[in-house]
Amino acid sequence: MNPPLTPKTLEEHRTYLYDTVKLMLWFIHHWLQKHPEESFQHVLRERVDIYRKTNVNNGTINPQTLHWEYPEWQEMEQQAERIYQENRHDEPAFEEQAFQVFKPSIDARVQRDSNDNSEASRYHCGCFRHELALDLNTKTLRFHIANFCTPYSFFDYPAYMKGCFQMLLDRAEYTYGADTIATSSWLNCMPRWLEWFPQEWLDNMGPKNQEVRWHYGFWGQFITARKTFNYKYGKFLRETGEFPFYPRLAHCRISAMREKLDTITC
Repeated sequence: MNPPLTPKTLEEHRTYLYDTVKLMLWFIHHWLQKHPEESFQHVLRERVDIYRKTNVNNGTINPQTLHWEYPEWQEMEQQAERIYQENRHDEPAFEEQAFQVFKPSIDARVQRDSNDNSEASRYHCGCFRHELALDLNTKTLRFHIANFCTPYSFFDYPAYMKGCFQMLLDRAEYTYGADTIATSSWLNCMPRWLEWFPQEWLDNMGPKNQEVRWHYGFWGQFITARKTFNYKYGKFLRETGEFPFYPRLAHCRISAMREKLDTITC
């Protein structure tokens, strides 16, 4: 029997932040080499999530407002861009030197970041939350996914997961008048996730979205159930230049999803 998992420590969280930011810096360099038409500032702000992990972020993990204009951020951003310009052909040098620019600000926030559980309050249905507006044209309600079973995965608790889906379907149908649910996530490439859905979900699966953005729909795969850094997937990105999984948008009727849940015993 495997030993029980324990919540991560503060130092483990610090290591997670360090390794995540380093991977994102590697990605910035890699992306700009392939997309020289994009600016350093655009990639730093829109394709990776370093800002929210620094002390410039005086809000929650996902703040409502991002203060790109703050002098502390402006200084770090400009320093990192200068380092990139000096190391266009030296990725390891850029990653190491740019990381040192952000490291003190990461350290200043690490305790608050580790203690932040604000995301849980945003989720209406356990590990799922839905958009607050229905797509009136298709009667589709889109939802998002998070793991609140850490240090375990929600996959380890099928009865809980089934209950979360049932709450989501009830809210979607009875509160919003939806007849369809949808989500875009890297999880739509994972067999363990797809086992929960009817064939209709697979039939309505869109293509991989490789237009990398800063959010968890892309970067969530680099976080383990213990909320530590996923070294396996990080290694894959560095070695191949590709994400292990890309988000795909899928949808199905609520009635089909209810029928599928009825077949799942927990």
